[in-house]
Amino acid sequence: MKLRCSKVLITGGGSGIGKAIAKRFIDAGASVVIAGRSEEKLKQAKDEISSDKLQYIVWDITDISSFDDNIQKVCGMMKGLDGFVNSAALGTGAFTGRGYEPWDITEDEWDSLNDINYKAAFFMMRNEIDYLKNSGIKGNILNIASNAACMDIIGSYGAAKTAVIKWTRAFGKRFGSDGIIINGIAPGATFTPMISSYAHDINQPYERHAIGRFIRPVEIAELAYYLMSDYGEIVCGHTVVADGGDKHATI
Repeated sequence: MKLRCSKVLITGGGSGIGKAIAKRFIDAGASVVIAGRSEEKLKQAKDEISSDKLQYIVWDITDISSFDDNIQKVCGMMKGLDGFVNSAALGTGAFTGRGYEPWDITEDEWDSLNDINYKAAFFMMRNEIDYLKNSGIKGNILNIASNAACMDIIGSYGAAKTAVIKWTRAFGKRFGSDGIIINGIAPGATFTPMISSYAHDINQPYERHAIGRFIRPVEIAELAYYLMSDYGEIVCGHTVVADGGDKHATI
């Protein structure tokens, strides 16, 4: 089993799941560019992974008009580009310090969350497909959703992640015949900075998951490796729910 792509852009790659995927792909021999809004996080991730196959670019994906210019920069950095991991996201708890109830969010916060989780997620996926198709590249796109889409959450985050899962399915079915394999992962509570308000130790019990613990970013990275491998193309257009048997999930 090997990666279908060898030159990968990972948005949200400065921390958490995106960083873990970057390391896994580099270990598999791929070249990787991580993108994010915080240069400090990107530099820290590069220092931690410590590989000449890793580079970074400061990129605010909510600036839709910057896509073409940034893609050209990324292509120049790696002498090509044939894979994408869309891991950038903003969680309600991380942004507001409050919960997921609809009465907890203001109109401005709603817009800030949806700029990244909904609008930018759609345009990044659409523009990535255009890039691969117009370049005649048989590549991969992997979308990091969330099992919040499987819960009775009446808020912005879960709704946006539901859309990501639907887009993954629709685009995956439409462009698989072009050799563009689009899949997704919907993680449960994964031990990353996004859930730091309640996840303080990787060995901390977590009863909401049937397996009794938090998910480790490296576990999601291993699943990402499979879905973007030559074996993983048979999953084309689907999102794998990897939530440790979350007892709050309804589907």
